[in-house]
Amino acid sequence: MIHQKAAGGLQVQPATVDTRPQPARVLKVLHVTGTLHRGGVETWLRHALVRLPRDRYQCDVCTYQFSGGAYAADLERYGCRLHFIPRGSGPRALLRFSREFRRLLRESPYDVVHCHGLLLVGFLLCLAWLERVPVRIGHSHNTDRKTGSVLAMAVNRIGLALNRPLARAFSTHGVGCSAEAEAALFGSRWREKPKYTIIHCGIDLVPFEADSHPDSWREAVGIPPRAKVLGHVSNLSVAKNPLFLVEAAAAVFHRRQDAVLLLVGDGALRLSIAQKCAELGISSRVIFAGVSSHVPELMRSAMDVFVMPSVHEGLPLVLLEAQAAGLPCLVSDSVSREASVVDGAIDFLPLASGPEAWGSAILSRLETSAQRPNSLAALKDTDFNVAVSARRLAALYDAACASRSGVA
Repeated sequence: MIHQKAAGGLQVQPATVDTRPQPARVLKVLHVTGTLHRGGVETWLRHALVRLPRDRYQCDVCTYQFSGGAYAADLERYGCRLHFIPRGSGPRALLRFSREFRRLLRESPYDVVHCHGLLLVGFLLCLAWLERVPVRIGHSHNTDRKTGSVLAMAVNRIGLALNRPLARAFSTHGVGCSAEAEAALFGSRWREKPKYTIIHCGIDLVPFEADSHPDSWREAVGIPPRAKVLGHVSNLSVAKNPLFLVEAAAAVFHRRQDAVLLLVGDGALRLSIAQKCAELGISSRVIFAGVSSHVPELMRSAMDVFVMPSVHEGLPLVLLEAQAAGLPCLVSDSVSREASVVDGAIDFLPLASGPEAWGSAILSRLETSAQRPNSLAALKDTDFNVAVSARRLAALYDAACASRSGVA
């Protein structure tokens, strides 16, 4: 209101109302994740963030396992500021990390801290709460880990038991990439509270729409002409179960002389896989393509069947990519049924069935394999399309910030 002194005393005049459209305030969002190396979560994050309009969202990323990474340059070009605070190991390292992370939040206040992962999310959200960050989002991308040594699994179980109540207590919102992933971090009763939701991590569909050149891609990775190709894409870790995959492939090779296994990716078990192939006498029929930025092209042009015998998963993006490529897929029953988007594309099989049964199932898929031309249409209007999941992410930020500021 405007107050003016007049002859008759204090006169109150209505203030002039500015009816011009006011620009929306830019929301500052900090994403916290282990790394920006090539992987499922990182790939989704890279494609989702660059689709958020710069005039509405300033998205930065803090990593704690590795600095840089395959997607670092892309995000910096988009305008993200990248921070690296090494987590280290042991109590002292954790205290040092806590101090530096809180300093980052004080020096560059954020509207939203969005933490990705499983075992560290609750702790990170607690630190964000201490720094009075208004919106704190925990985002679970995996299920309870069931791999590694007995000691490692015990440590993971204890860590999750400590982390889960922290995540529930200090998150203003919780997100899961699947129902199983949501339950792993927030508990089995997550559906009872409106602050929890599922946003599927979508994939970029554009590369699957481009023209492919089968012969050139097969030749590039050394696939023999007219070979039938079992395809697999992963970080070759224990969770992905590649040694089991090699045994299943050997069962296929005994019955089909034209079959080969194409492994795309690299990781801790690379040498163990090579040794296993040598023991089984199948080294000449297993192709290690290494890490590649051309997964869509390889799926569309070089693979006939996609195989994923994972021990545990959240909702694997690579399986969505295989469906987008029109591939028939054989996956373990540890994979969420939510990953099945294209009708008839996926067969689920228990790992307990054994490598021979998996070999028979792969053979069946090879003999009846036919790529599905309508697979992209099935994905386009769902949040398995990264363009849609990015819009859902933006809507979450808008609603959460409005709610915390009392606007809604």
